[in-house]
Amino acid sequence: MSETYQSKRERRQRMLDALPASLREHISLRNVEAVAALSEQAQMWLLEAIQAGLTRVPRALEQLRSDPETSIADLLNPPAPAEAIVPIQSDPSSISKDVADQIQECFPDMPRVSAEALASAEVMQIVRSVAETHQQVFKSNHIKTDFVMLTLYGLVRQTLNKLEEIIEETPALQQALEQTNEWRNEETC
Repeated sequence: MSETYQSKRERRQRMLDALPASLREHISLRNVEAVAALSEQAQMWLLEAIQAGLTRVPRALEQLRSDPETSIADLLNPPAPAEAIVPIQSDPSSISKDVADQIQECFPDMPRVSAEALASAEVMQIVRSVAETHQQVFKSNHIKTDFVMLTLYGLVRQTLNKLEEIIEETPALQQALEQTNEWRNEETC
């Protein structure tokens, strides 16, 4: 049986009441479970950081949870996440190659030089952007995180549904797809 809002609130209030009095006044009910899970020393560092001007308590709680020995200075001015420091880089030539490969999958009779020229054309900029994002998705260290995967999967499903709606509404697109015979039976095009 799931916990009701009222029982959750009461449980969190009991947890808040069990915290040191000096810390209690600075912690919201939504953060109390994370604070209560910290060691007494980490709770004291959190209090000192709050008294020194800490405003982002959830971020500090996350830092203390991952490293209970985090200094007060690092709680006040956390280091930038590694992924923010080094963005995932894409290789433009690799992206153009991927787009040209996809064009040839969809239009097998097109000469390679034509597919490469089309892949580099202004009209294909949106496709190159999607291809670049596609590459970055699978390079991410967080792709197997449930929040990331489920959200990404939902967005991709929405995109596919919208593309299929556009195809259904556009006879010329339907005809082009029919000419590529195996479109619905293959994973590409």
